[in-house]
Amino acid sequence: MIKISKERRNELAEVWDGEIFLNRLQEDDAACLQLLRMSLPCFTALCNILQTNYGLQPTSNISIEESVAIFLVICGHNEVQRDVGLRFGRNQETVMRKFSEVLTATELLACDYIRTPTTQELQRIPERLLVDRVNYPYFSGCVGPMDGTHVCVKVTPELQGMYWNRHDNASLNIMAICDFNMLFTYIWNGAPGSCHDTAVLTMAKESDSEFPMPPLDKYYLVDSGYPNKQGFLAPYRSSRNRVVRYHMSQFNYGPPPKNKEELFNRRHASLRSVIERTFGV
Repeated sequence: MIKISKERRNELAEVWDGEIFLNRLQEDDAACLQLLRMSLPCFTALCNILQTNYGLQPTSNISIEESVAIFLVICGHNEVQRDVGLRFGRNQETVMRKFSEVLTATELLACDYIRTPTTQELQRIPERLLVDRVNYPYFSGCVGPMDGTHVCVKVTPELQGMYWNRHDNASLNIMAICDFNMLFTYIWNGAPGSCHDTAVLTMAKESDSEFPMPPLDKYYLVDSGYPNKQGFLAPYRSSRNRVVRYHMSQFNYGPPPKNKEELFNRRHASLRSVIERTFGV
């Protein structure tokens, strides 16, 4: 993990002009990665794509780079618009407008890059799985892992009960599917944080005609928070009288699998961990 010194971070945080902020980031790739959550080449490429393909335009006062930087600082650090305005030397209305413009362009980009697989594509065995000597052919019906993650949100007091989750904060419960190349293939982001993972899955299946339901002989790998049924393969669960391990940490720092259920769970967890790593990226 790349770190920047406290003094350098404070120096960057005190910048009160957008152009100065961007110039300093171009001189320090580690600072760019820390503050924008991406490297300088990635940031430059994103700005070019949003302008060329998705209609984001500069103005006489604000460049594409500054608009995208404002957007990334807000998203990457959960900063309020007032503080971001102070950092970039912009008023709050300008920050809000530029954030909305970049968000609109980014949503269009997401529609092109997060592509729901067709039924024909779901019939194929993933290439990464075909060369996996440990898990193939045992999981040959798997088309990818599915999981949920909570993203913190700020809501009005009257809505907090609906969005309050088990981690004691307000959030959206976002369900996602990815492939074994760590690329998202489907996202459902319309559920309040109080919703159980099973309820989110039900919402997606019933409300979205584009939900990529796997063919009869295929399935998604899911954790124990989801039901084990047609199209969704969950691990073996522990019972009152018997403990069955599942998480990779339990195997990495413990004895090898003790029975066929734990062996299945270990391989299941190893394959399903792709979605956790994809969330982490």
